[in-house]
Amino acid sequence: MALFTKFASNIEAMKSKLTVLYFSIWLGGTFWSVSGQFIDAETAPKWYFALFGGTFLCWMYGMSHFRSIPTTKKPHFTGIFLSISLCATALAFHGLLQWSGLWTPQPMFPVCGNFDNPAGIASALAFSLPFSLHYTQSTCTPFRYTALASTLFIACAIIASESRAGILSMGCIFLLYFPMKWPKIGKALTFGFVMLFTASSVFLYHYKKDSADGRLLIWQCTWNMIKERPLYGYGYGGFQANYMDEQAQFFRTHPNSRYAQLADDVKSPFNEYLGVLTEFGFIGGTAMLLCAVVLFRMWRKHPGGSSRPALLCLTAIAVFSLFSYPFRYPHTWILCMGSTLVLVLNGHPALRQTTGCLSFVTALLLTTLSVFAFKRMRAEILWCDTANRSLCGMTKKMLPVYKGLYDKLGNEPLFLYNYAAELNVAGRYEESLRICKASSVRMSDYYTRLLQADNCKQLRRYKEAERHLQQASYMCPNRFTPLYELYTIYKAQGDTASMHRTAEAILRKPIKVDSPKVRQIIAKMKRFKQMLAVLLCAVALCGLAPAALAAQPLDESENGGKVIIYFETCGGTGIPVVERTSGDGKLYSLPTPTMEGYTFKG
Repeated sequence: MALFTKFASNIEAMKSKLTVLYFSIWLGGTFWSVSGQFIDAETAPKWYFALFGGTFLCWMYGMSHFRSIPTTKKPHFTGIFLSISLCATALAFHGLLQWSGLWTPQPMFPVCGNFDNPAGIASALAFSLPFSLHYTQSTCTPFRYTALASTLFIACAIIASESRAGILSMGCIFLLYFPMKWPKIGKALTFGFVMLFTASSVFLYHYKKDSADGRLLIWQCTWNMIKERPLYGYGYGGFQANYMDEQAQFFRTHPNSRYAQLADDVKSPFNEYLGVLTEFGFIGGTAMLLCAVVLFRMWRKHPGGSSRPALLCLTAIAVFSLFSYPFRYPHTWILCMGSTLVLVLNGHPALRQTTGCLSFVTALLLTTLSVFAFKRMRAEILWCDTANRSLCGMTKKMLPVYKGLYDKLGNEPLFLYNYAAELNVAGRYEESLRICKASSVRMSDYYTRLLQADNCKQLRRYKEAERHLQQASYMCPNRFTPLYELYTIYKAQGDTASMHRTAEAILRKPIKVDSPKVRQIIAKMKRFKQMLAVLLCAVALCGLAPAALAAQPLDESENGGKVIIYFETCGGTGIPVVERTSGDGKLYSLPTPTMEGYTFKG
């Protein structure tokens, strides 16, 4: 019997080590996976790794559960927590290397790991922090100091990322953790951390005030959307399909808003709760609230042990979700569902006996989903290769491939926009416009409007093009391109008055981001106004005082009645100029619009 017990304990120890290894590889894949074979090189590979790795883990756990010797029914989360802590420490080290310049970061962000922006690395570190804190209570001194070093690494990397949502989430974790650890001085600690948290919040708001004010604009427009469909919302993907039109309506009714310079092309509400209310209405919001209440009751039944880091992780996710979009990344879903499972199993011990069956059912569902995901992954890889070839000048050769991908990726708005853009480049404007309309149903944004306007312009549907450009201008009032394209449409129609009005609007517009394109547009508008002023001045001079400009006519047989006019500088900054009138005696150009510093000499 003793031999049997020892054998069983050895198996359990081996399973624990394998659990740490497998889970570390899986979670690490969602932190570092990146591939240039996808259009979204930083995020898409992480999702596929999470799905395929999760399927494998569920099968492994389910099989080991039914084949193992039943030594205990109580689940141990120590190996899982250790895996999370190890992965987070390695990710923090990666971020600090980027911050120090020893590891080349992305051009736009100094610290972002292998994510597309700092929100990715900050969310991964903030959500993993409670599991490192969990080991600071270890009775093993070396292990405890290692956990403290890990916690310090993670905290420094979050601060280095400059993610305000990450810093606030970290502050909330400390705000809850230390009073739990030292309950005797819990009130004093709570008061101190609340004051520090409040001061930090004010500082972080003013640290990047324009960015914070821009989110206030997004939340205001999002709330307007919620009020239009409060009960059921707009459905999945409804925010991306409708938000920019709502933002355009806001600036149409508030043309002098202080938010005009902060507006941008928005794909997320920067608040997961507003996102749920927008897409699923108050019904979805109520379901989310009920889940939170149930989880809190589970924690109350078992507040200590492994439930503490699970609760802190969910708290960090909840705070981060107030200011960003953490559920865009797979690690958020993994840590959220894992923490939820810990609270449920600790709160209802009777459910522990069902984990094996639950693993099998989950594995079957994930396997089915993986089959469809694998087909989509192959289509996305082909799309990325096709898009790269098109950028190399092979657009017309790639259009049949795009057409074949349309059946597989026709519900992906970014693919539809890319396909429409390539059709536009190839000169197939009718087809491009049709695909654009399909794209705008799922993603009505600034760039889609510009593409629709260009298609209509090439098809000489000027009124329709004007409507798209005006909508794009209201979507992002600080952009110069829509107004310039309106100018070109008015020019094609010969509408000088509208050209002048648009040029005036462009020249009055403050510059948000200076660029060669913006400077070129402004220079063109200045030249247009100068030419217009010259023409108006010439018309006035020719109409009001033709005699003052008349000089001695030349022999009509030699010059057709044309007149030569000499402009002298009279000591000014100009240079002497000789102009010739037309056959009917009209002068169509002057040295300068105001003629300051010149006299006339016949």
